[in-house]
This record gives sequence, C-alpha cells and structure tokens, in this order.
Amino acid sequence: MDEPPELQYNGHWRMAVWALRVGYVGLAIAIAGLIVMSLGSTPWVLAVGVIIWLAAAAVTLAGFFWSRHELPEPRPGYWSMRFMLIHDTVHAQSSAQRS
Repeated sequence: MDEPPELQYNGHWRMAVWALRVGYVGLAIAIAGLIVMSLGSTPWVLAVGVIIWLAAAAVTLAGFFWSRHELPEPRPGYWSMRFMLIHDTVHAQSSAQRS
C-alpha cells in the first residue's frame, strides 16, 4: 500500500483517522451495551455507544472525502484509500518519524 505523502500532512485525513479511532471505541461501548442489556440492564449504554459510533462515522466520511478531494490527480481509488485509513488508525506514527 503506497500512501500519498500529501495525506500525512492533510488535516482532513488526520481528522478521519482520529474519528475512526473514536468510532472503534463507540462500537466497543455499543457491544458492551448489548451485553449489559441482555443481562437485564437499561439500554442507555447501548444508546451512548450507537450515538458515538454514528457521529464518528459521519466525521470519518467527511474527512475521508475532503482529503481525497484535496489530493492531486491521479487520486487513489476509494478501496485503496479505505485500506490506508484502516492502516493509519492501527499504526500510529509520531510526527518525528514523519519528518
């Protein structure tokens, strides 16, 4: 996977990466909410997780499309950028390594 170097310094891309990370947390909270709801608890944990996940999904999509729009032609395809986004969320790099 060859990530364009412009993405490393793109604010919209970093926003999409962090929003997806928050989305992972929201998904974990929603799953925990399903578990506690099945044990007879109230569904508020599930609701909080779903709300976090939906908000994070919207921000991730906006950042993804804005960053793709800002790339010079020829732009990478949607599928390859999707894999770049997932890769960046699980492989954090410090700003010192990027320089």
